[in-house]
Amino acid sequence: MYVIIAGGGEVGYYLAKEFVESGHEVLVIERESKQRERLEGELGDITLCGEGCRIQCLDEAGVSRADVFIAATDTDEDNLAACQLAKLKYGVPRVVAKLNNPRNRNIFRKLGIEHTVDVAALVLENLKARIPAYPFVHLLSLEEESLEVVQVSVTDDSRLSDRVVAETPLSFLVESACLVRAGSPPQVVGDATRLAVGDKLICVVAQDKADKLRTVVGGVVGPQD
Repeated sequence: MYVIIAGGGEVGYYLAKEFVESGHEVLVIERESKQRERLEGELGDITLCGEGCRIQCLDEAGVSRADVFIAATDTDEDNLAACQLAKLKYGVPRVVAKLNNPRNRNIFRKLGIEHTVDVAALVLENLKARIPAYPFVHLLSLEEESLEVVQVSVTDDSRLSDRVVAETPLSFLVESACLVRAGSPPQVVGDATRLAVGDKLICVVAQDKADKLRTVVGGVVGPQD
């Protein structure tokens, strides 16, 4: 099976690794030299410098003979364009798009891309199953960007409960956040989002503001790996 992956970031890398180890022919389209070097250093000569939403690049990749095309960049617009080209122009039998923003799912479907993978939802489901009930849990450090990824839980005694985000310190402490609420799909948090007891927020916060956020939440820091 010939698999083409547009995007050699973390998702593209692990997909390529799995397919290569399973014995499939794989090509990863990636414009960043650092990502290509990583892929080639570990998986061999499987990369093509370019962008998956460019026809010239797709021609060079031989998309017309691909069995599977996966768009795994960090930009939904590029993933949508690449999948549409692969499906409509080249007739690839199976196209799959990485969905970075869950709000775009219906747009993909309306434009004919039925197979999407909501990475945020998968990660959040995994986190929900593994994380204990602490009001504030450190998940991940992004040292190069000076950012932290944390989970904030809205409890009965939380000062966040029954308030819109714009009325809370979250509005100036958090760079971005995703809301996980029972019975609802994950959603991007906005200023008008009203929080309720039981909500969980996966937040990206600057390292120098993480302690302040913990204080606002009023909870104990959960165990770290």
